[in-house]
Amino acid sequence: MALNAGTAYMELQLRGRKQVTSELKGMNARLKRFGSTIKSIAAALGTAFVIKKTGDFLAHAIKRGSDMQETMNKFNVVFGKSSEEMKKFSDELAVGFGRSKEQVAGFLSSSQDLLVPMGLNATAATDMSKGMTTLAMDLASFNNMADADVMRDMQAALTGSGEVMKKYGVIVSEAAVKQELLGMGLDPANVNDAQKAMARYNIILDGTTSAQGDVARSSESFANQAKS
Repeated sequence: MALNAGTAYMELQLRGRKQVTSELKGMNARLKRFGSTIKSIAAALGTAFVIKKTGDFLAHAIKRGSDMQETMNKFNVVFGKSSEEMKKFSDELAVGFGRSKEQVAGFLSSSQDLLVPMGLNATAATDMSKGMTTLAMDLASFNNMADADVMRDMQAALTGSGEVMKKYGVIVSEAAVKQELLGMGLDPANVNDAQKAMARYNIILDGTTSAQGDVARSSESFANQAKS
């Protein structure tokens, strides 16, 4: 009786071990399958991420190329026969100031496109466009502002919105413009838009002497390097 009981106990114990072993093997297999699934998901996510980033990069590159083409199309139209000479100046200024060629070309062409319709001849407009582009970047550097914002303010001031220049410490009021016109030997009551633009530009130049040349002085600063 005792022997039968002992034998039954041993059989029960063996069955228990086999069951545990079987369950452990099953659990191990399930864990392996789970691990493989996780790896597959991670690999898929990684591939999708790479594809997305590659797509974003290509889209950005295509847009930049398109923007540059549009900028240069306008550049060539507004500068006409002098576009090749101006392109050389633009590229040299971009390199010297650590700015993108697209930005500098855009500043020059937008200024020229503003000044010629105001009545300045092409040569005078080109000279002022060069000065405005250089000064815009100097003012931006001096005041820690975005180049494009300063350029917009300067262009607005030349067309009569002088209030925008107060933030730079420059007063381009009607009274100041009349005084400048008198200093230029002109009758304020009998001047055209081009002469008014020149008077406003002279006031801006006179009021920004401290900022002029700031890009060159602080070309190694992080703020200026970050604008390129």
